[in-house]
Amino acid sequence: MFPVIFRLPNGFELRSYGVLLVTAVLVAVWMGRLRAPRWGIAPEKVWDCAPWLVLPGVLAARLAYIVQHWDFYSTNPQQLWSLRFEGLTSFGGLIGGILGFSLWRRIAKVGFWEFMDVIAVPVLVAQAIGRIGCLLNGCCYGRPSDLWCAVPVGAGTERHLPAQLVDTALLLIGAWILARREKAAPPFGASFGAMLAVFGASRFLYEFLRAGSEEEFRAGIVSSAVSYLGLTNAQWLSLAMVILGAGIAWARRPRPKASEISV
Repeated sequence: MFPVIFRLPNGFELRSYGVLLVTAVLVAVWMGRLRAPRWGIAPEKVWDCAPWLVLPGVLAARLAYIVQHWDFYSTNPQQLWSLRFEGLTSFGGLIGGILGFSLWRRIAKVGFWEFMDVIAVPVLVAQAIGRIGCLLNGCCYGRPSDLWCAVPVGAGTERHLPAQLVDTALLLIGAWILARREKAAPPFGASFGAMLAVFGASRFLYEFLRAGSEEEFRAGIVSSAVSYLGLTNAQWLSLAMVILGAGIAWARRPRPKASEISV
């Protein structure tokens, strides 16, 4: 693990997770600018929208993490205001970014489905880069393992599966497949729906490898179902995202022309 790139005498630390998070944003913006003209959107609109995606996304990711771990933060309130890019959730970040964009588009007068398609592949790539940051930071690690690919976490000697890299690989494969499908020029919104489905499916599978998955988040309205099926709350959210994304992609599918419909 490599959580700190360098540390200054005054105590300032440049942390690898923060660097990878910024890198993910810059790569996503760069990709979005390249993709924008295909959907009839000016490239500069992607840059203008970036703060509306990133800032609400980070705030929502932090808030969701605090809610999930309220037992800890209720007894350690000083940790609520940590600015070290620790304690974020991908679900919260995605939801916050979409809400931020929904506000911005009313000002910029940009079509919702078109813009969501522009950032569909970049979002998957950005999440994949962020998972590499998790690996370097030593968080979100996998189950203990003796496999050759296992890595140490923190100062301990126990080795763990690099589950973060599995999520990275799944997200990149999904991004590649989605980019290939876009060559057929699907209707507006189809790529966005497919992105949600890929995002959710990757997180669902990743949860099976993540350390501590069985013990976390079993309270709440789905506690009995979670207990019965052995799924975490994150996996239930992932399944909901897959269903939502698949539904959007199906609803936005190409419709046959009247002349192509056989009677």
